[in-house]
Amino acid sequence: MPSNWCAGRGPGRPGRSRPGEAGRGKPAGPGPSSGAESLRGIGWWPLHRSGTAKAGEHDAVVTDGGQWTDSPEGGALRLDGTSAYADTGTRLDTAGKDYSVAARVRLTPEDMNGFHTVLSQDGDQASTFYLQYSGPDQNFAFSFTGARTVAEKAEQPQAGHWYHLTGTYRQKDHRMRIYVDGRPAGEREAAGTVKPTGDVVVGRGKFGGKAADHWKGAVSDVHLYDRELTPGEVKSLSSHEPD
Repeated sequence: MPSNWCAGRGPGRPGRSRPGEAGRGKPAGPGPSSGAESLRGIGWWPLHRSGTAKAGEHDAVVTDGGQWTDSPEGGALRLDGTSAYADTGTRLDTAGKDYSVAARVRLTPEDMNGFHTVLSQDGDQASTFYLQYSGPDQNFAFSFTGARTVAEKAEQPQAGHWYHLTGTYRQKDHRMRIYVDGRPAGEREAAGTVKPTGDVVVGRGKFGGKAADHWKGAVSDVHLYDRELTPGEVKSLSSHEPD
């Protein structure tokens, strides 16, 4: 395995979700706000058979239980749904700034009834947000503890298919949105109360102070933004990765 792999620790669940440990990355710095470069974000991890970052200062560190696989964009990280995840070493200011997160995902047929979180950020006892699959809703969701924005306008996800997910949050009116394959799929007003104490992680959430709701399937092309993406930017990112 490449040098950015390390031994895994601990299991997990969210909003209703659950184990993991707080990361130690520094808060991410400001990123560009316009032009083609802006869609790289303040952090970009293609996960095309390595954890190397194309934007941001930190490579992703992947635990045992992760393996490389194929994707439409050239490669992906396959996670076991039990303990594997990747720590980006990067923190978003989810308490004071607008933000957006995005990833390409594929689910496996097993356990389509539970919660599976593909992106989250560690707080003390829970995650500050969860970009996830919600088994009770049988659809994707962008969630806080106690509040779920379900992709009600999107078709029910199918195992084995690739989807592009984007979650955005605007502080001014507490508006959270989820997009599926570049199209608006759900929105609501909700305020997250969990303060970030750790990193954005790929492949699990945190709930009750423990790692939770591990992603069982594949993920690639993870992006973090310190602003709310516009619908046009989400559509562009869904259809084509930045150069």
